[in-house]
Amino acid sequence: MADKTNFTKDEWALLLRSPMNAGMAITAAEPSGLFGLLKESFAGGTALARAATDPNATPLVKAVVADFQTSDGRAAAS
Repeated sequence: MADKTNFTKDEWALLLRSPMNAGMAITAAEPSGLFGLLKESFAGGTALARAATDPNATPLVKAVVADFQTSDGRAAAS
């Protein structure tokens, strides 16, 4: 199974950006004002938190979430 060691630094940064990019795409698909933006942002954060504790999540997903939860991981994602 793939994990962080299977990717270059640039590839890993791209994987870290993926949850944010997906959330932005979902939000942009149907703009619903400030309240909708806040709800979508909260849903994205909730999904990341849920993935961290989901026993069925793949090791790659867990590694992305764990890295994204660190300041270094968030910096790499931006």
